[in-house]
Amino acid sequence: PNTIISDAAKCAGCLSCMLYCSFKFEGMFKLSASRIKVKRLVGQPSEFELASNNSSAKVYICARYCRYEALTRGKVVISN
Repeated sequence: PNTIISDAAKCAGCLSCMLYCSFKFEGMFKLSASRIKVKRLVGQPSEFELASNNSSAKVYICARYCRYEALTRGKVVISN
């Protein structure tokens, strides 16, 4: 299945992914309505943490508008 792959080390914290997501699903640019969340971390190796709701993975709107390639489209490979 397709999924959104996140790389928090590349995240600049611009929140564009959250704004485009909220507009796509809720019809408004509102951070609290986004299905993806960017959280700023303090004192951690990565400055940001990215978490998404799996229901948005098939749309890829957040990955499409991520200028820093912190969010990309990918396939989950399951090996036996």
